[in-house]
Amino acid sequence: MANECRQLTLVKKGHYYLFRYMPGDEAVVIQTLIEKAENPKCPLDWFDAAVLSHQMGHRMAAEMQALLKNKMGMTGGSTRAADAT
Repeated sequence: MANECRQLTLVKKGHYYLFRYMPGDEAVVIQTLIEKAENPKCPLDWFDAAVLSHQMGHRMAAEMQALLKNKMGMTGGSTRAADAT
């Protein structure tokens, strides 16, 4: 799971935007979204960057939740973890 390619997608005005990245490269993706949003020639704006970064954050929260549940199950602790979203 940790080495699988991740992707963010956005459909805007009939165009499909796809950003692929590897786990651990989230900061690079955020920087790329900032650069796209700052570029007046790029159709992606700050709202689009926020939507895409929210997608990434939501995925990361879900993965962390799964890891926490797995760890708690392995140590014999409670298998219920607080919702991170």
